[in-house]
Amino acid sequence: MSKFSVKKPLTVFVAVIAILVLGVVAYFRMTPDLLPNMDFPYVLIMTTYPGASPEKVEQEITKPMEQAMSTLDHIQEVTSVSSENVGMVVLEFTEGVNMDTVGVDIQQE
Repeated sequence: MSKFSVKKPLTVFVAVIAILVLGVVAYFRMTPDLLPNMDFPYVLIMTTYPGASPEKVEQEITKPMEQAMSTLDHIQEVTSVSSENVGMVVLEFTEGVNMDTVGVDIQQE
């Protein structure tokens, strides 16, 4: 490689210039986003039930909600947590699902 560079300096110079030009063109074609558009396949549903024990929240809110949401299309996993006054259900969907339509489906359930 070093012998070639010594024998053909013009070829090496042109190759370096071509690489630099391609780098500058690629740099100006990039479109950096501060906050890129990303869809995470998760939905978090929180409910409040003032004055209720964790058992009551689970029986009356969390379990029925889990059962209703588990029938949605593209559901991968349903997780729930019940605590005093609050119930939380986390829905995980398969990759690539349109989260806008998922939101509509959840509201219809």
